[in-house]
Amino acid sequence: MGIKYLWENFRWVVILGIIMIIVVVFMIGGLQMNRKIAKEIDMLRDSSENNRTTIIEEKDLEELPKAVQEWLKISGVVGKERIQAMSFSQGGKMKLKPDQEKWMEPSAKQYVSVDQPGYLWHVDLPMIPLINTKGRDLFYEGKGSMEIRIASLIPVVNEKPNDQLNESSLHRFLLELPWYPTAALEDYMSWEEIDDQSARAVLSYKGVTVDAVFYFDETGHLVRQEALRYKENHADAERIPCIGEVKGYTTVEGMKIPSRFDVTWVIDDEPFTWYKLENYDIRIER
Repeated sequence: MGIKYLWENFRWVVILGIIMIIVVVFMIGGLQMNRKIAKEIDMLRDSSENNRTTIIEEKDLEELPKAVQEWLKISGVVGKERIQAMSFSQGGKMKLKPDQEKWMEPSAKQYVSVDQPGYLWHVDLPMIPLINTKGRDLFYEGKGSMEIRIASLIPVVNEKPNDQLNESSLHRFLLELPWYPTAALEDYMSWEEIDDQSARAVLSYKGVTVDAVFYFDETGHLVRQEALRYKENHADAERIPCIGEVKGYTTVEGMKIPSRFDVTWVIDDEPFTWYKLENYDIRIER
């Protein structure tokens, strides 16, 4: 009984066995990735000062630029507790390269620590048919890391903390600050008035300082933020414009929070809108 006979008579059994092995390997990879994510969420939760229940008063806004004061009042933060942490789901459309023709539709979840800046963002990317590709961005204690795994198992991106990635990750936290607007009053933040409808936000944390310009309309609502930010993480990388544009709002526990954003890089003077996102199932963690 040779290999040819076995293949001719039992090939479907062999093929099914190979498929089952592949499925089991992918399942193990998914379980390992999910355990890692759960551990990192717990790590971020432990970094928050969970016993703090400071209520924001109108006098807390007095030292801020007028445009920022109006924005926070419209957002409804006065009389609310400072947000310590929050979580949300995220959907939308994404392109990884300017010449990419079709938009991908990723599904993501994010956990944010606000009193100690940090976040974990993990995303399922439909890059390869029938095979899940998972990405993960972590920012914790001033250090960023990033990875993408095919089938949650095979690493294709594995970026470790370095100066460029750490700064870019802190910049992301600052640009996403409108999602947790009470962070505008944290000790790590300072504000500089530019004019009646714009202000510079400066965030200093763990020896790194980043800034962004926040723009507001005539009614006091935030319309966009702009920053010079690292897109690449190598030593020779240059900061380029990164722009977030508010496209819609939702209300969470009485606070008006932007829920839809377009995110754009300006590459060689050409705008590249790579992510049109929407946050939902937004929860303030206590």
